[in-house]
Amino acid sequence: MLRLRRIWEGQKKLSDYIRELDPKKVALCSGHGLGDQIMIIEPIRKLCQTFPDIEFTLVLQDGLGFQELAQDLPCKSIYVNDMSYNRTDVNYGYDIIADVDFCMNEGQQVWTKGQWACIHELGIEPNEVIYPKLTSGKNRLILCQFFITCLPDSCNADYDTAKQIWNDILEAGYIPMEMYFTHVFSNPVNAKYDFIDSTTRKCQPKISSLVGLIESAAGVISVVTGNLHVCLANKEPERIFFLEKDFKLESFIKNNTIARANVREYKGEVKEWLKKLDYLEN
Repeated sequence: MLRLRRIWEGQKKLSDYIRELDPKKVALCSGHGLGDQIMIIEPIRKLCQTFPDIEFTLVLQDGLGFQELAQDLPCKSIYVNDMSYNRTDVNYGYDIIADVDFCMNEGQQVWTKGQWACIHELGIEPNEVIYPKLTSGKNRLILCQFFITCLPDSCNADYDTAKQIWNDILEAGYIPMEMYFTHVFSNPVNAKYDFIDSTTRKCQPKISSLVGLIESAAGVISVVTGNLHVCLANKEPERIFFLEKDFKLESFIKNNTIARANVREYKGEVKEWLKKLDYLEN
């Protein structure tokens, strides 16, 4: 087994070693962040196309969400917790293990970083495609409205229930945001709960902004409030979750398909609703 480090600094490139040794399995260790990983996708694809008889494995740092980036590459990927040189979890079963350092190209304006890596590190023709089409995007934004201006005791979700709903959204892999706009009628009792770390409270209260936000979200969870009525007017019913308390949804719309839960006895109903949203996104 040949272990290569910083091969771009020497005269030989990775392709030189491949042609000399005729390996069957080659591991490419790439411990970079998101930007470099995106720019190295096409060079790795080009390398696999140049040597189609070799089984390449891309070794990536775990915990950074790269699984979705690498799933369309013509090589398999494995994820490790330790990208240091002396790690042992990738040191067996390969004829060549090479670090893909993706050397910096700043200071010149002829080649992109991926093309520079092809020429000076991998030793192959530079890729023509610079940025690949990434994995299909999934809408994961969930808007939450826990407060009403008038009669808050009859509608507001209490702290513990709202926090559980917020955490249920996070655990399901979605992104919660409070859609509370501070306007001239805002009730001072509706102070932001301390667990809410994403909110529109400092944004200008414009209907066009609210409608645009609602239209761009995967789903909305709301008590009876002006924002809910905007949702009912602009959002598909299956993407709305109603937080019920003293007021019933039937007072405002005759649609029994909208999911709901009583905030006085919340039992995690949002979790099942989010599973249904997954089907809509797929």
